[in-house]
Amino acid sequence: MKKEKLLAAVLAAACAVTFAPTLDTGIAEMDLSRPVFAQAKDVANQEASLHSLPLVTSVHFYSDWDGPFEMLRSHWTDIGFYGNAKAPEQKVAKALSGFSRMKSDDFGRTRKLMFTDSKADWSQRIKDGSPYYGPYWFTGDILVRRSDSAAVSFLEDKGIYAGGTHAGSELAARNYDARTGKELQLSDVFVNKYTLAEAIKKRLKEDYPDASFMENGGAAADESVDRMIKEDSLVWTLEPYGVTFWFNPYRLGGTYAEEMFVTTLFYLESPELFKRNKGTDAFAWRALERYCMDIRLYTAVRVSGKPGEKLTVGRDNDGIQIEFRGEEYRNELELRNTDIRPTLVNCSDGRKYLYVDYEEPASKYSASCYKLYVYDLNGTSPRFVGVYPMTRLASPLKDTAKRSWYVMSDPDDFYTTATMDSNLVPGKRLRCRVGEDGAPEVLEVEGAKG
Repeated sequence: MKKEKLLAAVLAAACAVTFAPTLDTGIAEMDLSRPVFAQAKDVANQEASLHSLPLVTSVHFYSDWDGPFEMLRSHWTDIGFYGNAKAPEQKVAKALSGFSRMKSDDFGRTRKLMFTDSKADWSQRIKDGSPYYGPYWFTGDILVRRSDSAAVSFLEDKGIYAGGTHAGSELAARNYDARTGKELQLSDVFVNKYTLAEAIKKRLKEDYPDASFMENGGAAADESVDRMIKEDSLVWTLEPYGVTFWFNPYRLGGTYAEEMFVTTLFYLESPELFKRNKGTDAFAWRALERYCMDIRLYTAVRVSGKPGEKLTVGRDNDGIQIEFRGEEYRNELELRNTDIRPTLVNCSDGRKYLYVDYEEPASKYSASCYKLYVYDLNGTSPRFVGVYPMTRLASPLKDTAKRSWYVMSDPDDFYTTATMDSNLVPGKRLRCRVGEDGAPEVLEVEGAKG
């Protein structure tokens, strides 16, 4: 019972709204005028021009010990602007700052609670002679799904282990009007929440015909969706092409083994569901045709309204697995003690790529180093494009207590850092774009003349 209460408390905190001090990314003073980000970018069928927003996320890592024993591993993530937000962006910058401050406070309380409980559990296991499953842990990651001058949307991916054989996970999301800083509600995006409920239920059944929640025709899932609509407790992200809904399997009557259920409603596929701008026929929240979004590992998501166009990215100790349109590709890599950060890239002409930051482990001859791996998603199956001496990591690799990352939101303009084996200046910020073959092209090197 104690563990159930702890798990409930931590996952409840994961879903709580959270405002952050100016981010210290550990980056040297740079020219942050960002003229390219400030340029208005025309969007077809949209009355207002949009531009991407330069954001950065920072992951803060902790390890708590009781004498020689590690009791707790944890991390949390904040989000904010890279550099000073310009006047039109200051309201959403303030909202992101406030979110991060609250998350910091939530994390501190949860860390204290779990450290106390882990020590008590460890002592009891010693007395009882019970097996020790390792230190407790809890994690908080942010996956940015949209970042432009109309909206900022991101997923909070939370995990917890508090003893026993299984960990727990929960998702939350935040969606902001980038012009006002207001947190968006479903009623800001959809015409009617009841027709929305019917559309979600229909799409879930189409996307997961063999799921356990389909027993009795999906009655349990229908009831759950209706309840979540009424309680306004749906987890959703506002994306360039529509809205994605994220469901813990338990909330739909699923099982632990089924992981998350994810379904997307597209503007062009279900136009009657979405609000439109007054005086025009444009969707109120449709975004740039070119965009980037972070991908959650092991979770199949539809990336367009085309049938079967689902993307899944996974990893194990020996490599990266990519499945797209039902075709699989595997890249053999050493991933035993490292993670990957995948991002879907959609160019204005419809070309799609996968950008993955991968930390190469240290060897006898070299230190660990991040590289950028690129995969082509435009053929009959995923294809490896190349590996490049740059990373979206924005803080020094030696800073193991915090990792700051440039958020990639526009294929035509994004930041990376040159790695130590680059023929450019190692450690310098690079301004890049996605080239015709999907490879990153360097537009500007920090501090370069001419």
